[in-house]
Amino acid sequence: MNLSHILVGETFAVLLVFARLGTALTLLPAFGESHVPPRLRLWFGLFTSALVATALGERLPEPPIDAAAFAALIGTEVLVGLAIGSILRLTLAALHFAGSLVALQSGLAAAAFFDPSEATAGTVPGALLSTLFLVVLFASDGHHLLLERVFAGYAAVPPGLLPDPADLLDLASRVGSAALAVGSGIAAPVVLASFIANLALGVLARLVPALQVLFVALPLQLLLTLSAMALGLGGGIAAALGLLDRSSTWLLD
Repeated sequence: MNLSHILVGETFAVLLVFARLGTALTLLPAFGESHVPPRLRLWFGLFTSALVATALGERLPEPPIDAAAFAALIGTEVLVGLAIGSILRLTLAALHFAGSLVALQSGLAAAAFFDPSEATAGTVPGALLSTLFLVVLFASDGHHLLLERVFAGYAAVPPGLLPDPADLLDLASRVGSAALAVGSGIAAPVVLASFIANLALGVLARLVPALQVLFVALPLQLLLTLSAMALGLGGGIAAALGLLDRSSTWLLD
């Protein structure tokens, strides 16, 4: 085996791992945020791919001679990386869904602003939840767990093997329903507090028709909903971290 053959094999191994890992990093929570420079993200993925390719060793296939086979192999890994990143990204979607519900109940829905984590217009509660989630994720070394689960995925989905689309759809539906449940659970205390406040104000408006209820309702509703959100903030972030852990575990299964 000559040196050129070794260099071709090692380069192909790094490129094959980078096709999956680099694609996943563009969508993974904490790594795929819009405020993370794409060049830095790609360099990190390339250096990490070199380490992973060395660790995988014989589990990676030989470089194909046919150009069509090479393109199909790289394309398959890119699709697998997209599936991994998209499914794990649903955790942040759950937090933004909870933030939208909180904004609707607190009167902050009209106060939309540019959300850097989604690179689009978002709500204040959604930005708060997602930012706090990312801070806790980094502080608890959860980003290491994400990378470990992505690397462990090579045992569940070997390189060059495309998962069954039916299994991917089933996994996406499971994670999506779990994300919807977590988002609804985070916003549930706020919805309940807002309902009680609106009920009390409705009774007050009937008892005292001369009272300007709207002037009283807005600051009271905002105070109650934000207080309820603050009381359940720790439990909500813990639920989101649990959802991310379950989602990455389901990927390995």
